[in-house]
Amino acid sequence: MEHKFYDLIKMDEIAQGDENFIKDMVVTFVENVTEDIGKIRSARSVEDWKTIGEVAHKMASRFAYLDADSLQTLSGDIEKSVLIEKNLDGIAEKTDKLCNDSFLLIEQLKQDFDFLRTN
Repeated sequence: MEHKFYDLIKMDEIAQGDENFIKDMVVTFVENVTEDIGKIRSARSVEDWKTIGEVAHKMASRFAYLDADSLQTLSGDIEKSVLIEKNLDGIAEKTDKLCNDSFLLIEQLKQDFDFLRTN
């Protein structure tokens, strides 16, 4: 069985049965994280670690909405390493993993939600 990167339990509680709310949140998540992946890849190509740290910070809070714990932890680790500790050891590999796993999460959402397949 494929590893699920997300869980909608928290979002279901917030939505209180409002399917449109969940749809809007998932669509917004996909749009934002897709943009974030692009920003990180662009910043990585020019070794702009500060931007990577800032985008990783935003991504960590986005992942919290979907209980995407492994990605939330990874993005938080990147943020902390770059912006607080100024430690770049392994950051290139971590940012690659963050982008790749974020893309896989988006693909899982597209498989699970018909409304994402048309976008």
